Amino acid sequence: MTSATDFIGSVSHGTMRDCDLIPAFLDVLEELDASAAKTLEAEADFAPLFDSEDDWETVCDEHQEAASYLTEALFEALGALAPSYFYFGSHPGDGADYGFWFDEESMQDAVRCGEVLGVADTSEVPEDYTGEVYHVNDHGNATLYAAQNGHLAEIWAIA
Repeated sequence: MTSATDFIGSVSHGTMRDCDLIPAFLDVLEELDASAAKTLEAEADFAPLFDSEDDWETVCDEHQEAASYLTEALFEALGALAPSYFYFGSHPGDGADYGFWFDEESMQDAVRCGEVLGVADTSEVPEDYTGEVYHVNDHGNATLYAAQNGHLAEIWAIA
């Protein structure tokens, strides 16, 4: 089964044009939630985009407003599917690089508030702990685990 963690990082880069973003975003949405993609395709406002046999560039040029709204709807749909402590949007250092990006500030807030156990070494996880565990190793690689009575299962990892 495909999950948003399979798409951590860039989904589309080097362009901000709806005609380039829509097919890339749709492909990811179809992988993650086919019914959500079908719902968007069935919306009357977007019908001119999906009913055409033309390529995305031609369709978007002819229906710019609908393309813009579809791009916004895709941002919302993918944002709702983002892994824990990630967001879907532009990369902080490159506005034309869209994907699922780690939100370190929200993770740090979760650790400070006690929602997530932050550890320097996984051996620090108590044997009876159940909840999420955030670990950053000495190389800066971060991993979020689900702990069940001290047993860890990786949710996601980033280098």
